[in-house]
Amino acid sequence: MSVETLLRLALVPMAVWIASLAARRWGHAISGYLGGLPMIGGPITLFLAIDLGAAFAARSALFTLAAIVGQAAHLLTFAHVGRRARWPVALLSGWTAFAIASFAVSRLPLSPLVALALAAGGLMAAWRWLPRERERTVAPRIPPMELRLRLLAALALAALILWSAPIFGPVVSGILLSVPITGTIMPPFTLALYGQDALARLLRGFVVGLSGFTTFFATLSMALVPWGITLAFLAALALALAAVFVVDRASRRRKP
Repeated sequence: MSVETLLRLALVPMAVWIASLAARRWGHAISGYLGGLPMIGGPITLFLAIDLGAAFAARSALFTLAAIVGQAAHLLTFAHVGRRARWPVALLSGWTAFAIASFAVSRLPLSPLVALALAAGGLMAAWRWLPRERERTVAPRIPPMELRLRLLAALALAALILWSAPIFGPVVSGILLSVPITGTIMPPFTLALYGQDALARLLRGFVVGLSGFTTFFATLSMALVPWGITLAFLAALALALAAVFVVDRASRRRKP
């Protein structure tokens, strides 16, 4: 394995580590915002574009975008099952919902606008039907075991996608990029350690962060080929941050 490959793999867990430290400092909502942003998918898609070309990465981004509806299904299912059962049952239910939704969208004839509509509809449904917190919550401690699991999961996903993309193509890599890694690790710890109100705050933060994830991959799916890698990624990053800012401000105004 080359030094370049090792550096690429190291960048992904490093981004997750920085996000985790920020979450520890500023609380469950910020943890959700950062968990929803393309902290993992963004760098991996950049590597795909460099290695396999802008057209490959754009098609991968298209299926990542459409599979966001699976992430929304995962969040909704975990939240509601987690109110009635322990976290292993909630996690298994959430993964099942993600798998069903992602498989369904992978069979559709997708365009960037159709994929964007699916993603936006999923996030609006999640925001509408996710439980709300009833009491104020304390900032997360993020136990060392949780942080290690986040880093290992991010590293494993990066290695899997970079290895499998040339073999299985952009559809598989796109779906894998939308796999809810942080959505698998953070909610169980939050539910077990802090309870349902903290989980509600975290998952609503995820929806805000996923608005940036959606904007990022929508921009890439449309702009990578005509604009080129550098300009498309700069635009995607700027628009993703702007989307999170706008959605966050709007959600604060709508709080009861």
